[in-house]
Amino acid sequence: MATASEDLIASDEIQESEETLSDDLNCPLCMKIFRSPRRLPCLHSFCHDCLQSHIYSSVSVTDSVKELCCPLCEKVAYTGDSYTDKMVHLFPLDTLMISVLMKSKVKIGLVCNACQVQDVVSPAENLCTVCEEALCVQCSKMHGMSRLLTSHTILKIEDLPRKQQTVLQNNEMFRCTEHTSFPLDYYCKSHGTQLCAKCFVDDHASCPQVIKLANKTPDLSEALNQMKEQMKKLEDQLKQFAAINVLNLSKLESDVNNLTTEIRTLKKVINDALDDLEKRVKEEGNKIFNDEKKRIEQTNTVCQSHVMAIRNSNVVLESARQYATQNQMFLLIKKITNQCFMSKRQNEERFSKNDIVTLQLEVNPQLNSVINIPRGEIGMLRMKKNGEIPVVPDGFKPLKECIAERVNVKYIKGLKYRTPEYTKVIFTSNEQLLLVDCDNKMLYLLDSLCNIVCSHTFLDNPCDVCIVNERGEDVAAVSVPLSNSIHLFYLKDNSITYVKQIQTKYKCFGIAAYNNEELIVSGPCGDNKTYYWSIITLNGKEQSYHEFDGAGTIQTYVALNAFKSRLYISAKKDDSLHCFGLNGMKQFTFRHPNLKGPQGVSVDRDDNVYVVGFVSHNIFQLSPGGLLIRIIVNEIEKKPMGISFDKNGDKFVVSHLRTGLGFYRLVLKNG
Repeated sequence: MATASEDLIASDEIQESEETLSDDLNCPLCMKIFRSPRRLPCLHSFCHDCLQSHIYSSVSVTDSVKELCCPLCEKVAYTGDSYTDKMVHLFPLDTLMISVLMKSKVKIGLVCNACQVQDVVSPAENLCTVCEEALCVQCSKMHGMSRLLTSHTILKIEDLPRKQQTVLQNNEMFRCTEHTSFPLDYYCKSHGTQLCAKCFVDDHASCPQVIKLANKTPDLSEALNQMKEQMKKLEDQLKQFAAINVLNLSKLESDVNNLTTEIRTLKKVINDALDDLEKRVKEEGNKIFNDEKKRIEQTNTVCQSHVMAIRNSNVVLESARQYATQNQMFLLIKKITNQCFMSKRQNEERFSKNDIVTLQLEVNPQLNSVINIPRGEIGMLRMKKNGEIPVVPDGFKPLKECIAERVNVKYIKGLKYRTPEYTKVIFTSNEQLLLVDCDNKMLYLLDSLCNIVCSHTFLDNPCDVCIVNERGEDVAAVSVPLSNSIHLFYLKDNSITYVKQIQTKYKCFGIAAYNNEELIVSGPCGDNKTYYWSIITLNGKEQSYHEFDGAGTIQTYVALNAFKSRLYISAKKDDSLHCFGLNGMKQFTFRHPNLKGPQGVSVDRDDNVYVVGFVSHNIFQLSPGGLLIRIIVNEIEKKPMGISFDKNGDKFVVSHLRTGLGFYRLVLKNG
């Protein structure tokens, strides 16, 4: 939408001026020559309309204003209680910039700011150097008639380039912010601040190092040169950053194109292999079919010939029966009987190997493993920053070929309470541990030696914990079933800082991080006969809700696979592990005679699933599809509860009821 100031400027004049003006006089937001530039307290200037657009985009019309920040340096430019569409007029025109623009023969096209506030467009003829506002002829007269404003210097806009000294003398930048009518004539070296005469008398009269700038202003040529040099270095650095960003963006675009080409190549290889298989199956199948067809046709011809011979013999017998003697019939029957006997023997020999032929496609077992993978898990796009990826030891075999070896058991050092019940433990991003103590209503942050770094006390018993990476910071989410709530904490600088609490529909036992903004929670429904799981945001908004059969009332635990396509929920009450797609469809339910009281669930780097048997004292290892691979840990001496893998997915920790933590690593079966 065209603004009032733009309507007053002819487009050909703007273009002509822009061609002769350097980039030094361009607005940082629109990248065009300044139009009615306004200055923020941080000294950054922007076009009137650009600043207005920034205010509209940064402040909601219905909400009260807390802070308005500079779009460049993000320093607070204004703090208030209410929003107004006239807020842009709180910031003065940049008279220095305007005078430079006028000197460069740029048509400014200023409109009267006093009229503009009243939604009236009037061309400005003058400018008050103290208020730093443009005024029309009528408003200039009214401005000069005010008793409080009679001392203000009003200049014609066309005279600004010749009166820059006056502009500088009255500019707000060189006046005291507290005593606006006083210039900044003093500088206090002790406090490193500029002072007006009133500030000097009131607050700095006793300071030993106060100089009057008019008398003792040092030679600033060297400082000016140094500042220009620093600004040039900063400009070069910013240009370098911009060039690197452009290069990175080009590389990212190239990566997208290369990955797309790689997938197309892979698809072509697979399609070519399938086309070749189809061609071979068709050719070989047709040959087998034709050979069998020829054999069967020959066999059928022989069968038909024998059938005809039998019919002929039958006709002969019936005819001879009317005219032949007894002796002749006896001999004829004997001959035909011998003939049938010989034919029977021949047929038995001929058709004894008449096998039924069927065709079957034998697929390579390795291909079968790919076919059985759900479509969403065939592959995924991963983003790396600064080349950082999880480190996996070279030559490490798939984890389903490994067994679990206990490294050690560590006891928590520094506990104030006895008989703790450790329901869940997880690794943080910096290899520390978060431990939930249900009995004592505690959350512990432990170092790698299991020393308590810090803790948090709850009013009700916590159950499960997960970590969400929100804006680069670890946020711990802890489920508290009795209060139907989840508590969020920032983990930073070896501290646990409470953030807020969100409510859940029913008791929330199990909890897992779905992404940086959403959680998956589970527990018994209100009827205590079924279970539920749902996806909720960190603000408590429910995105989806699902129920499934099972006996409720006892806790559940939750784990997600790496592809975020499968959800595993353990149900202690009915000794089961349930698997769902994130669309809500159940994929399988796992039960086993040796799995009793399943609790903690976790997933390794190969998406194998691990479930802890609390009552059976063991840990089961399952394939992603729910097939039992093995019981990797059997006969644990203490009742296990929670299980969690590290970021590499080959080491895990198990929490035990009222004892310490068991640390395990997965090793090759043959060492």
